[in-house]
Amino acid sequence: MTVHLTLFTDVEAIRHQVADYARGLGCTVTGAPVVPESGIYATLPDEGEALLELLTHVALTATKAGVDLSEPLCRVTYQHQSAAPEVLVGFRLTEFSIHAAPGK
Repeated sequence: MTVHLTLFTDVEAIRHQVADYARGLGCTVTGAPVVPESGIYATLPDEGEALLELLTHVALTATKAGVDLSEPLCRVTYQHQSAAPEVLVGFRLTEFSIHAAPGK
């Protein structure tokens, strides 16, 4: 499966930090296809955890920057190798919290 995350935000610090983190996860990162100056486009490796880690980092970075979580727009596109259509899911993070795991 091919997975891409496009992050749109007017906050350059969020774009920069998320792009650096994505590269650390093994993603290929470029400017967003439509508006490169306001977003990043990351091609994720075939590992299932990379998307969740990257979305968590978007939330952490926005929170640290004092930006409302709903400001960054995330678009995830994916396509199975044997399927012709590509699926696009667009969303904004509305809640983010960190809790200790049960039993730890």
